Amino acid sequence: MNTQRETSTRTRPYTILATAVLAASATFGAGLAPAAAAGLGSAGEAPGLGSPSGFTAPDKVADIEFPTTISHRGGADVYPEESMEGFTASAKDGFLPEMDIQFLEDGTPVLIHDDTADRTLNGATGPIRDLSREEWDAATIKHPTGGEEAATVTLDELLDEMGGEVVMVPEIKPGATPEEVDRVLDEFDERGLKDSLVVQSFDFEAAKTIADRGYTSLYLMGSTMPKESPAEIKDAGIEWVGPSKNLPTNKMRELDKAGFHVAPYTLATAKDGHRLPGFIDGYFTDDAWTD
Repeated sequence: MNTQRETSTRTRPYTILATAVLAASATFGAGLAPAAAAGLGSAGEAPGLGSPSGFTAPDKVADIEFPTTISHRGGADVYPEESMEGFTASAKDGFLPEMDIQFLEDGTPVLIHDDTADRTLNGATGPIRDLSREEWDAATIKHPTGGEEAATVTLDELLDEMGGEVVMVPEIKPGATPEEVDRVLDEFDERGLKDSLVVQSFDFEAAKTIADRGYTSLYLMGSTMPKESPAEIKDAGIEWVGPSKNLPTNKMRELDKAGFHVAPYTLATAKDGHRLPGFIDGYFTDDAWTD
């Protein structure tokens, strides 16, 4: 397995933030995110909005305001799923971008939810772990409504673009080995990102490792309570939990009373998030803009 960080030779346009804003405006109309529309300067430039980076989402976990909106897969119902366009648009409009980490044939961490390419990519098929870096770079991400496709994204590319500028919520997908979990956390360490990431996993041991390494850890769970008790989860140093939206409300309340930040997944739109009980600290949504 290649454990060397490779510098990407792919270039991305300086107008990517402006492009994301324009795409959102085209999708939802001029009334969407007026700060975004007003922030576009001449020649499509994207000036700083609220911070030098142009992002209005917080750059430190300690600065998150509750309830917070987590833009699932970068807004998968609005932008190409797990694209730089979706991540930057989410962060610019104040939402925490969420993404999934899988691994290529050579061990390169890349951002895609499924363990196969077929659903979301054009130009590549089959298991992600069987793809070469060249095949990954040549593929494109399908647009959810038939619009322009987007370039695939590696973890390094995302961190080069946004690392430390905004709180991000990466998930290390099930199937990652302990060595791969450590490798991703080593990458975060090298970039000094402990204060600006909420790192997730469905695997309790991985979530525990994340907490042990000094990161804010979010333990994902399904529509029933996990085998670990709230006390065991708390003792592991885990601060956030992400239950399915179908977990009964009384169980979510139990997690809240145990002292966790509770952020259920995955709601269709932000409007659905506004209907959640008041004790909920956040939620994942595929469309953070429709409220």
